[in-house]
Amino acid sequence: AYVPTVGSRLLTLSGQDLLSGRLINIDFTKSPGYTLLHFWHSESDSSLNDFPAVVQLAERYQSQLVVYGFPYEKKEALAKVRRLVAQHRFKCPQLLQYRPPLQQGAAVIQALQIDFFPTYMLLNREGIIVVRTHTLADAEAVLQQTNQRTSMEFY
Repeated sequence: AYVPTVGSRLLTLSGQDLLSGRLINIDFTKSPGYTLLHFWHSESDSSLNDFPAVVQLAERYQSQLVVYGFPYEKKEALAKVRRLVAQHRFKCPQLLQYRPPLQQGAAVIQALQIDFFPTYMLLNREGIIVVRTHTLADAEAVLQQTNQRTSMEFY
């Protein structure tokens, strides 16, 4: 099976926001620089442990980054997932992916071949995957480099 990895280009992604119920179409070209896709699962300890760092990263790099969460959950877990999102004050949209895949339920998880949680994908404005990793620090390293380059341009 084709696994989108670094260098692959994604044209568009869409999903329903868990909290607002709105259909969200992710347009990479409208991002301030990068888009971070955060795939997580409420029964994965490593996903839960990363939550504070994801929230901090989104705040620290808000001028150059937009973040979308993709919780991969069974229908019975929705109340728990909503609680987690509120408790950790996630401000970014959470595009629910149903597990086990209901009809059209986990289209993004399937298309991107996500099989481990958390998984992070950092994409540039062209929709090209710059980082695909299980470690948030790998994505942050790219943002830090971009930050340094940007701040140097002002001198």
